[in-house]
Amino acid sequence: MTLLQTFRRRRRDALGSFSTALPLEIHFAIIDQFEGHTVQLRELCRICRAWAAHAQALLFRHICVRYNDIERFLAVLDTEHNLGRHVMSLKISEKCRPLDPHPYIPRLLEELDHAFSKQLPSVRTLDISYKVFGGSMDGATPHPSPGWAAISCLNLRFCRFATTDTMLAFIAAFPRLESLDVFQCSTKDGPPVFGWTPLLTGVRSPGSVVMPPWHLKYLALGQFPQNPLIDWMVSEPAALAVDHLRILSLGPDASAFNALLTKIGGGLRHLELPGMHRWADGHQVPLSIRACTALTALSFSERSAYDLGRAILSVLAQVTSASLTTVSFHVPLSAGYLDVPWEQVAARLAADADAFARLERVVFHICQQWGSPVPPGPGGAHWPPGLTRYEMAVLLMEDRMVLLQARGLLRFVDADDDENRDEMALSPPPWATYASVTPPPARTASLRQRLSRRLGGWIGRRGISIPLRTM
Repeated sequence: MTLLQTFRRRRRDALGSFSTALPLEIHFAIIDQFEGHTVQLRELCRICRAWAAHAQALLFRHICVRYNDIERFLAVLDTEHNLGRHVMSLKISEKCRPLDPHPYIPRLLEELDHAFSKQLPSVRTLDISYKVFGGSMDGATPHPSPGWAAISCLNLRFCRFATTDTMLAFIAAFPRLESLDVFQCSTKDGPPVFGWTPLLTGVRSPGSVVMPPWHLKYLALGQFPQNPLIDWMVSEPAALAVDHLRILSLGPDASAFNALLTKIGGGLRHLELPGMHRWADGHQVPLSIRACTALTALSFSERSAYDLGRAILSVLAQVTSASLTTVSFHVPLSAGYLDVPWEQVAARLAADADAFARLERVVFHICQQWGSPVPPGPGGAHWPPGLTRYEMAVLLMEDRMVLLQARGLLRFVDADDDENRDEMALSPPPWATYASVTPPPARTASLRQRLSRRLGGWIGRRGISIPLRTM
């Protein structure tokens, strides 16, 4: 027997004893912790067939296709392994290199039209960026595919539509949407996104595009094109329900958002707002949230501290929901945010017994702002050695919001922590668990690290030699 045959026999015996000691469900639960780690998942595919099948499903769960990857991706879909059935989230980026010697025609969505219904039956999330719909660059707008009917999450980023009807018709082609995120998309009347001037013209006529009866769990609206999309949602007679609305920016006239909140306010559970400084000077119509009578969570996600205190106090004064349980703030640790009158915010939350009777938590998502000086301690005192910036921020906020601290409402989340960053990819849901008020003395190991250590110790105690070093 050769040395290679001896090694294969020992490896087979080791795998046999390992697989019989633990059920496959435990194996798969451990492998799930490596989702998103391509190198580790590829190594796990080489261990055994059972692991390979599960690791392949994780490898192909989230796919990003670019203009130079489309031929290779279509070739993978045409193989006999039927790997397309594992794809649940598909991101299509039409952005190309600006100095590419071969001009690229953005037609990825058209080339994947056949694959949606035949080879990608499990896609539920579609993310499209830098796509031109209509005009001289691609000739026509993609026709609705039968596979689009099953998509529940649609993200449009930096896309360009020839007309408003083109944009509305494309969004309306997804009747089962549960999540819609439109960010920095523009139409003919708006400024160009990446240097394209449309040739088609046209103005939307009322009723030209019918909106499906959607119940959206998440709706996010960026800077462009807010008013045409909002006006369409408000004017259509179809029912519209939204659980979580995220407004990324406000213009000088918030009447369109006020009309939208009037239509969906009775069922809206989570409202996420930017700061008001962008339209505070010379505003025409301020934002009104009085129609939101069923709110359970209110978030402020502004990334600038200018005039943030007045904006927060103005919004809190409009709260009419008796079921509000969570108020959250995204706060970088910088001097501007320390100047916000947090004492007045705490007094408002603690004094208004009618609007905040059921308030359970006030959450601060704290992140560092690189280059900012270390803030002084409470009362201008020096910080004791060994404290992190996150711990400093916690102590500062506890000192300035004494009323909420006394009631046990304050919660803090380290937004720079890897685990918390993954959980807050969109926004923390109101039912999420939060860190303790007292800052932790040291950062604990991640769940993947703890599982790897336990699994390695278990294998070592049993003398099993299995190539798991990449785990």
